[in-house]
Amino acid sequence: MDIFIDFFEVLGEWLLFTFPIYQGLIELYDYEHFLEDFSQSSQLSGKISPWYWLLPPVKIYLEKQRALKILKHVINGDENQFRTAMSFLDKATAWYFVSLGGWLNFVSAFYSWSEHLHWQHGEIIVLILVLCATATGIYLPIYRVGAHHQKVILEKFRR
Repeated sequence: MDIFIDFFEVLGEWLLFTFPIYQGLIELYDYEHFLEDFSQSSQLSGKISPWYWLLPPVKIYLEKQRALKILKHVINGDENQFRTAMSFLDKATAWYFVSLGGWLNFVSAFYSWSEHLHWQHGEIIVLILVLCATATGIYLPIYRVGAHHQKVILEKFRR
């Protein structure tokens, strides 16, 4: 019975990881105009090489500097644009950390659950399954707010 209870805990923690991403995406799409301006400015700004991921702190620093430069261009001294940018960043940050907390709980619960199963090569299996569940947990919300999913739902309503 403990195995089933632990499985439900894993499932619950996974949902607490996935659905804050979904909620965050829903809320952040309210800023579509701001995102379009940001995207246009982003295309004008040079991209940071992915090779910098070999030195993660350098990559993060360079990306942050690039984002600040783009934000400066988008805001361009407009106080309303500044407030929009701050609201967007605050919401994005909050949902990111809520989701991160859910993910950390999910990993912990998954590991505890897997110990009850006594898998041979358990750590490797856990790692693979956690990576798959994480990828799925990120993909599903992105898919749900995407144009393709909306088109599929619209087609169902038209039938």
